[in-house]
Parts: sequence; C-alpha cells; structure tokens
Amino acid sequence: MPHKILIVTDSINPEDSSGSKANVAFIKSLVASGYEVTVIHYTQREIQIEGTTCFLAKQRRYNLYHVLGGIQRTVQCNLGVDWSIFLENSFGFSFTFFNDSNSIVKTIKRFKATKFYLIITLSKGESFRPHHALLQLPELHQKWLAYVHDPYPFQNYPWPYTFVPKGAKQKDHFFKKVAVHCKFAGFPSRLLADHMTGFYPEFKEKSVVIPHQYDNLISGVSLPSFFKEDAFNIVHTGNLIGGRSPEGLLKGFQLFLESQEEARQESYLYLVGPSSNYRELMNAYELAPQLIFHPGVSYGESLALQQAASVNLIIEASDTDFSPFLPAKMAHCVMVDKPILALSPKISEVRRLLGEDYTWQSEADDSKQIAGILSELYLKWKNTKAESWHLNRIDLQDYFSSAYLNLQIQNLLNASA
Repeated sequence: MPHKILIVTDSINPEDSSGSKANVAFIKSLVASGYEVTVIHYTQREIQIEGTTCFLAKQRRYNLYHVLGGIQRTVQCNLGVDWSIFLENSFGFSFTFFNDSNSIVKTIKRFKATKFYLIITLSKGESFRPHHALLQLPELHQKWLAYVHDPYPFQNYPWPYTFVPKGAKQKDHFFKKVAVHCKFAGFPSRLLADHMTGFYPEFKEKSVVIPHQYDNLISGVSLPSFFKEDAFNIVHTGNLIGGRSPEGLLKGFQLFLESQEEARQESYLYLVGPSSNYRELMNAYELAPQLIFHPGVSYGESLALQQAASVNLIIEASDTDFSPFLPAKMAHCVMVDKPILALSPKISEVRRLLGEDYTWQSEADDSKQIAGILSELYLKWKNTKAESWHLNRIDLQDYFSSAYLNLQIQNLLNASA
C-alpha cells in the first residue's frame, strides 16, 4: 500500500501566482513518486489534480469573524478608512485571515487525519493560512511538515526587500510557534533554511531541503504568436517585482546588439509577465524591435516559452550580495535543458546550485559582463546544431527530479516511524 500524504494549501490554481504553480508541481511530483495524495485547498473554486483527491475548504459564513470582516471591507470601501493597520497591529492578522484559517481547520477535521503518514502545509506569497490552521490541531503536529517557500514574516526578508509589515510582532510570534510545533520544516533552498534558522533556531534540527519541482505534465500548448521561432531567443517569464530591475539586462542586451551586427537581425529578448515597477524604464526601450515586452501569458504558455527558448533568464536583485531564494522557475529551466543566463548576487542559491565554475552568470547590474555572456552564447548558438544545444546538467536534473523528492520524503517517513 502506498503511503498516504495530506497536503493543505492556499491554492492549486497555477494561474494565480508563482507560489501556486510551485504547489501544483510539488503535488504532481508526489503523485509521480507513487504516494496516495489527498489535497485540501482554499482556492475557492473546485479544481482537481490528476492522481489526487482534492477537497475545497469552503469559506465559513455566519460567524463573528466573517461578519466583522464584511463590516471592515464595507467601511473601507464606503468611507475610505483603512482599519487594517489598527486591526493587524492589534491582532497580527485580519478578521478574514482568521475566518479562512478556521475554515481550513473545519475541513481538516472532516478527515480521519491519523490515517495519513505525513501532513504537509504549503503556502503562497505572504499567506501562511495552512500553517496557522495546523497550529490549532496539536494532535497532528507529530506528522506535520511545514514547508516555507520564502522568508516569513516580511521583516525577515533580506535587503533590498525588507520592510516592517502590519502586525509584525504578532506574525513573528506566530512563526515562532510554527518552528516550535512542526515535526519537520521544509525549505526549497539551503540558504533559505540557514537564513530562517537565524531567526527561529528551533528550525535547525528540523530542516530538510526540498527544492521546487518541475511540472512535466504540461503538453499540447501552442507558443504565443509574438514568439519568433528559429531566432536567438532570450526569455524571461514571471513577475519582475520591485528590487529585481531589468535595467542591467536591457543595457547589456543593447551593448550585445551593437557588438554583433549579424545578431541584430535574429536576436530577441522577451520579458513576459507583470512589470509595473519598471514601466518607465521599459518605455525607454519599447521601440527597439528586438525587445518584446508582454504583460503575461498562461501557465502552459510560459512553460512552452521556456521549452522553446534559446536561453532562459533568471533575474534576481541587483543591489545586494545575498539572495536565499530559489526561483520556482529554475526547476523547469533546468529540465527543459536549455542554457540559463543567471543574473544573481554573489551569494545566492542559484549560484550555489549552478556552481562557481558555471560560465553564464553575472550580477544583475553588470551590463558589460551581461553583454559579453550574450555574445558568447550567440556565437555558440550560431555554431551549434539545434539538437545539440543543451544546458547538459544531469546533476541538477537529478536534484529537481521526483526521485530526489521521493528520497527526501522517505527519509522523513523513516524518521517519524
């Protein structure tokens, strides 16, 4: 009989955020490893993932938290008064958050949770509602793997992302309890595990690194019409959040085109995804025919673009020496086996995995080095047959595989037996 695993997560709609994409890939990888997976999710619409049994945790209504949350939203909408600062500084979270957490708890209680060998909470963005829900069920703590995808709370983010959120003190207290009561703590990155242990030492003996997974069950998706096939295509998909400026890349791409006359006719840089933080910057470049900016495509199309790219881009912060993040897209970029241009700080999980000897990486603001790397990649592309144009990192393909995930999960199951 396969081991039964319960996943509790905010969302399994891959279209709503990069966190949900990572969650879906994680769940599919567990299925591929032969586990019997049950999913409780709070997507607020019915969704099924092949090979699993998915249950929607419906929002509880007609209770005090739900009523108070409605009153808060009505007052804010009609009077323009933002109560959230006062409320979250007092309680740590909104009334809606507490109602959502209780809704998830109610759904978990419908199951005979003792039948599961492992209970994994996944989150997305700044929301850790599944973790808050599990804290209310102490009878399940000895089976609980709390997965932490990014630093939390926000005041624990490294520079340049740091700011103090509403309810910072209460959120810190909440995550201290997560660190104390979970059986295991999962992190996609070794540097993130070390970073979070610095704030919550209780994580130290519980940490296991489980990298983001590759969603290999997407097929039959057409490329977007703006994609130029048979060209030298440099592709970045995903949100360019504040702190991850493409300015160094854009300047470097421009220098590359100036240095390689032939490349001007067959090279394209695609930035596909939300980029509102850099609208003014992009406006200065938008008339260049080799630059293609697009506000976003579907999940399947983004994977298809990465598959068809000549070079896939990973862009991280430029004005820092440290990044503990593992971008969720890296797993797919590795698995499609195309060269990666990594624009990452000197100390980062991306560089740790690629290795210091990996040629095609630079800090994000070093436009001259970026131009040199693009020239090198372009000339190599020109002189390499398409069927031989590969990243060729079997070690990283193994690291991001479902087999490696299975090994980590088996170690946890053996430890809790």
